Amino acid sequence: ATDEQPRAGTTAETLGKLKPAFKKDGTVTAGNASSLNDGAAAVMLMSATKAEQLGLPVLAHIAGYANAGVDPAIMGIGP
Repeated sequence: ATDEQPRAGTTAETLGKLKPAFKKDGTVTAGNASSLNDGAAAVMLMSATKAEQLGLPVLAHIAGYANAGVDPAIMGIGP
């Protein structure tokens, strides 16, 4: 597989000339925004009991979880 980003011939100089896409003083430009080839995923989450009732295999077990990062309104600078 070949990564589509960064675009061939991109330089710091050309990126520096791009205008912000959304806000006058914004940081998102056509050069650093997510490209159209970004993927997505989905998970069907249920209890093991419910999976058994539906005849579905249990494929994973959640042992724990945590949240970290920044406000989700600030795209691109946190997990």
